[in-house]
Amino acid sequence: MFSRSLLTTKKTAVSTISLAGKRSALPDALMQIRKYSHELNPANSKDYDAYVVEWTSHFKNVEDDFELERGLNHVFAQDWAPQVELVGEALHAARRLDTFATAVRILEALEQKVHKKEQYQQYLKVLKPIIDDLGIVDIHALGKFDTVRQKVWWADAN
Repeated sequence: MFSRSLLTTKKTAVSTISLAGKRSALPDALMQIRKYSHELNPANSKDYDAYVVEWTSHFKNVEDDFELERGLNHVFAQDWAPQVELVGEALHAARRLDTFATAVRILEALEQKVHKKEQYQQYLKVLKPIIDDLGIVDIHALGKFDTVRQKVWWADAN
């Protein structure tokens, strides 16, 4: 009727209390290790440059929507905002695959990724020739859309 874990809670609670006192005895060097996403340290420029080259070539050679969106998920999952060249190649790939919505969502994701509105405006200023050339608009320029619900005949109880 009782699970084994319920019967041993008293013993584990005592050992947790005794371990809690030992936790503070760990060296400071072990406590200050920072884990970055995908084990990349942005302070190491060689790793970061190789990362940018890898994903830039991925977006240049992408052949379908799935691979484009997989690459975008990897790039935007990082701890930092992507480089301008990387965003430019992603926009080119989205328009080459004729996915206008993905191109607009790239800009929207970039807006969410940066910490300040000024940073997003700087990205837009640098990417403006690419955005104008590809015919991409910002999500704010599209305006707000209301959801349209169709009336169905079986739901009308009047």
